[in-house]
This record gives sequence, C-alpha cells and structure tokens, in this order.
Amino acid sequence: MFNNKKLRIAAALVVLLVGLLALAGNTVQVRENPTFLEKGLRIAASPFQNGFHAIGNVFDSIGVYFSDKKALEEENTQLQQEVDALHYRIAQLEETELENKRLKELLDYKEANKAAYQLQLAETIAKKNNNLQYMITINKGSDDGVKAGMTVMNQYGLIGRVSSVLSGSCEVLLLPDHESAAGARVKSTREALGVVKGDGTSTGNLQMVHLQHDAELAEGDVIITSGLDMVYPEGIPIGTVTSIQDDANGLTKTAYITPYVNFFQLEEVFILMNSGGGSGQ
Repeated sequence: MFNNKKLRIAAALVVLLVGLLALAGNTVQVRENPTFLEKGLRIAASPFQNGFHAIGNVFDSIGVYFSDKKALEEENTQLQQEVDALHYRIAQLEETELENKRLKELLDYKEANKAAYQLQLAETIAKKNNNLQYMITINKGSDDGVKAGMTVMNQYGLIGRVSSVLSGSCEVLLLPDHESAAGARVKSTREALGVVKGDGTSTGNLQMVHLQHDAELAEGDVIITSGLDMVYPEGIPIGTVTSIQDDANGLTKTAYITPYVNFFQLEEVFILMNSGGGSGQ
C-alpha cells in the first residue's frame, strides 16, 4: 500500500500533469498535420479548455452585468433629473396661469369701475401678519403719486390704507390691524351704522362695533364702508355678517364679519388714487 507521503506525491504529479496538458492545449498551434503526441495533448487538454472557456464566459457575463447596471443607474439618474425639470416647469406654468387669471380679474374690475375709481395696480413685496399686526409693503411710492391715507383695495373689497410712503414703495395698514378701523353700514338698508375693525384674533376676521341695540341687521347682510369716517370712500365692500351678539351694557351690540378679502394672500392690489383723508371719489 502507498503511504500518505506517496499519495501526496502522486496527487502533485497529477495536478502538474493536468496543468501541463491544459497549458499545452492552449499553446499548441493548430496545424494541418499534427503529430501523434500533439493530437494526444489536444484530446487530453480539451475538457480543461472547455472549463476555462466556461469560467471565462462567467466572468465576462459578470462584467457585462455590472456594466449594464451602471449604465441603467446613469440613465435612471438622467431620467429623474428630466422628470424633476418637467415638474418644475409645470409648477411655473400653473403659477403663471393663476397670475394671469388674477390680473385679468383686476383689469376687468378696473375697466368696469373707471368712472368711479382711479385705480393704480401694485404688487405686494413684503408682509407682516403677526401679533395682531397686519401690514404689507407694495411696490408703488411717491414717485408714482402715492400719498399716505390713500385707500387700498382689490376686486373683492377693502384692504386698508397707505400708512407711510417712500419713493418706490409704501406700507399699507390692513383693516384687521389693531390700529385700523373703518366706518361701515349695511348695504341693503343704508342703516345700522357702526365701526368695523379686527376681531382681536389672528384669523383676519372682523367685527362691527358700536351698533345701536335696535339696529336692523341680520346674518348674511353685506357690510360696506359708510364714508362717514373721512378715511375711506363710501360703498366699498367689506364682508358679510356671520353672527350678532348683544353687548354686556345692553345698549349696543356687535356683529361678527367674514371679510371678502383674504388678508393672508394679498399679491396684487389697487391703490385708489382719488382717495385719502376724506378726498372722496
């Protein structure tokens, strides 16, 4: 029997022989009339050549896989960038459409009311809505003929008045501000005189105070400026009555009003150029 040492030597010889056969099979050039020895080497090396080719094919496939994966990842990245660009473009188009719609409504209103109001269009460039302070800054000033006290409005109703003016801009004190108020009345009856101001909350809603206890008004009534405060011209819409409450003194009552204007979303406004300090219309 062979001992372990002889087995190891035999195994090493087999491995060496296989390596030589494989090497010979890969290096022996193909000739038209190979020798008997060359034929034998080729036949012996053939299975190993096929194995080497198979292994090579596997590695080639792995390389192609990773190459294709990288190409797909790059393509996906490019497609995602294109999708993001399209979403941004769509958002821009939607914003432009909304702006055009707002401007059309404003211009239609200006044209329809040109006999009564001299309106100058302006854009909001800054806002301050906190702690019951409601102010905006718009892009028109003294260079455009704007003066303190002029009324600011839009196609829906009263916004406020110009409080301070610079050459190219001005600040507007909005109606809900704790320092602002407007004389008002019920549109349908021309009665129920009172004062509209902010309701003391951060909602932008209004209240009509100093109403006589027997004043005739009801929920749903439209409230407009009265012109009696010598600040705002008469007849500008303010909002509708949502509820009425008797005051504790029993002599007056308060009406709570939802304004027509959204004081938190003011983008374009009108300056009423023939107004201010009771100049009238």
